[in-house]
Amino acid sequence: MKQALSNHPSKKESSNLLSHLLLLGILACALTILASLYTFYRPFTLDDLRSQAGLLQAKISAFRESFHTEDPGSQLSADLNNTQSLPDTQVPASKSSEEDSIPYIESTGEQGDITTLSTELEDGETLDTIYTVMLDTGCGPMLYFHQGDLRWGDYLYGGEDPMNKYGCGPTAVSMIINSFSDTPASPITLADWSLENGGYALHSGSYHSLIPNSLTAHGFQVETVTDRSYDHVASLLSSGHILIALMGKGTLTQNGHFVLFTKLLDNGQVRIADPASYENCTQDWDLTQLLSELKKVYDNGAPLWSVSL
Repeated sequence: MKQALSNHPSKKESSNLLSHLLLLGILACALTILASLYTFYRPFTLDDLRSQAGLLQAKISAFRESFHTEDPGSQLSADLNNTQSLPDTQVPASKSSEEDSIPYIESTGEQGDITTLSTELEDGETLDTIYTVMLDTGCGPMLYFHQGDLRWGDYLYGGEDPMNKYGCGPTAVSMIINSFSDTPASPITLADWSLENGGYALHSGSYHSLIPNSLTAHGFQVETVTDRSYDHVASLLSSGHILIALMGKGTLTQNGHFVLFTKLLDNGQVRIADPASYENCTQDWDLTQLLSELKKVYDNGAPLWSVSL
């Protein structure tokens, strides 16, 4: 008779089963170790990468902002630590607590010399100075900006022209926008705005349209002054207006230069804010003579605009 087959596994089968179980045990241990390593050391996940990318973008944006704009409206405290020595003056209340500590420009009482009113920087007013002073205007206290200031004097307006030579337009309107609107602004801010909005003129500074367009865009009332008589202009200065004047080719400048008429004095003369000369801001000016030197152009409201809040 044939011998019946056994129902029990052979020794060889048992050995194979043990080998598989051992392999499974090793794999389980390996997975446990990997899970433990992941728990403690966590490689990057997709969320991690997104989070890190967001942090990196924020750091880049912050760096670009601090390097590219240096807006005095938001960086005023840092600027004060680096400013030049200024005479002690009584400081009236201004629109912010930080500006309360900024001295006002001190008048010399001298008569302004019309031949010094140009885009060329005065001797000593180079890129080694930071200006942090206030002016009194028909609209209230205004922070003064100089186009040759250390913070932006060598910035290339339109990527081509240095602010210290071509930046009187952006510098003039940035004084008004920074001091009398809710938008912190610097000459660089307005130079970039001008480039993006058609106000930049290659190797010539700014188109006249920069004045009404930039100020209107920031919430100001801007009107052309067609009656440029002494009485009318004096009335505007006495009734809450700042005037932006385009001074003409001739005695003053070869190319044209934007300045602000800021305040009518009791003696009938005026104070100005000259983006190219701090000294000119300390002097008294003959309004009739200034009006006679306005540039003979009449596009986009030039050569004289009134600005009110």
